[in-house]
Amino acid sequence: MAHWGVADPSTIQGTDDEKRRAFLQAYVQMRKRIELFTSLPLEKLDCLAVQHEMQKIGTSLREKGE
Repeated sequence: MAHWGVADPSTIQGTDDEKRRAFLQAYVQMRKRIELFTSLPLEKLDCLAVQHEMQKIGTSLREKGE
């Protein structure tokens, strides 16, 4: 299993607009990771390869600041 850390938007202190942006950012991060995961050819990958790809998804988006 991979852990895709996403900042908890419910902890944001600020204006309503800042809070909305935090929730939107968390949503976009999760959506991108799920889209990348669902595009993997799971039927062609063994369990370790799937786990490796899942970790890469989380790492690559963190490095891009997403």
